Amino acid sequence: MSVAEIPVNRPASAFRALLAWGGDFTGSTRPAALMRMALAAIALVRFGAELAPYNAASPSAAAAGSLFFLFAAMSFVGYMSRIAIGGLGAVLFLAIYVHGGLGLGVPGWGHHHVYLLAIACLFLAGTDCGRSYSLDRLRALRAGDAPPERGVLWGQRLIALQLAAMYFWTAVDKTDRAFLSGERLEQIFVWTYSGRALEFLLAFPALIAAMAIAVVVVEYWLAFAILSRRQRRYALPVGLAMHATFYLMLPVTTYSVTVMALYLALIDPDSVHRFIDRMQGAPPRGDAADAAHHRL
Repeated sequence: MSVAEIPVNRPASAFRALLAWGGDFTGSTRPAALMRMALAAIALVRFGAELAPYNAASPSAAAAGSLFFLFAAMSFVGYMSRIAIGGLGAVLFLAIYVHGGLGLGVPGWGHHHVYLLAIACLFLAGTDCGRSYSLDRLRALRAGDAPPERGVLWGQRLIALQLAAMYFWTAVDKTDRAFLSGERLEQIFVWTYSGRALEFLLAFPALIAAMAIAVVVVEYWLAFAILSRRQRRYALPVGLAMHATFYLMLPVTTYSVTVMALYLALIDPDSVHRFIDRMQGAPPRGDAADAAHHRL
């Protein structure tokens, strides 16, 4: 069930449906585990050099940097997974709002995609992200316990809502004459392309204006389409194409790859599980066999 399909005419049934969609949501933990590893790697790429202890200007910054690398490593390998990914998100917020961003004005740390990376780590702590692809699972298996690759995923729903909010408010920010006329985008292109191979695009202001309008329209649509089961099949490839274009044509650093990784939160987790099984050559199982497997 998607958010758009939750009934609103009956409060009690609407509440139960919302609870089933969010707080009671369970499923395969493989997508959450993949996001856990991806976010840890992206965080290391984005903040590794700036938070390394050798670059610290104070003992507290060195301590925060050490915690960052510890939690990032634990998250990537899946050791104490929920604590690790939650700790990584907390350290990122500490770095952004105390040692950087609003605190010391480190360039780039106040961007919305940096916030998205940090908040997604915190939200992922609301999932059983250590039940797949983790040292936690390996240790349990060696101890004779076979935990099912299935668990609580309400944090995954929060990631989906965060993505929708991000698309909506970034579109609102662009809904003004400066952007829709292409002027803001042209300024970005001047800064990015001057003296480079794509400088010829500056000779086509009408094309730049059309690109600006297209981005706003697509972002408004994605804000709602990614939460609708009917529209999601179209929204995901369109969103992936848009972010790939951003990455290739603009200096967006880790923004595009972060959103692409978080798109796993928009896909039915059991579908992802079955797809991975097929990719690995595992024999197909019917619904009854799947249910029995998940109860193991």
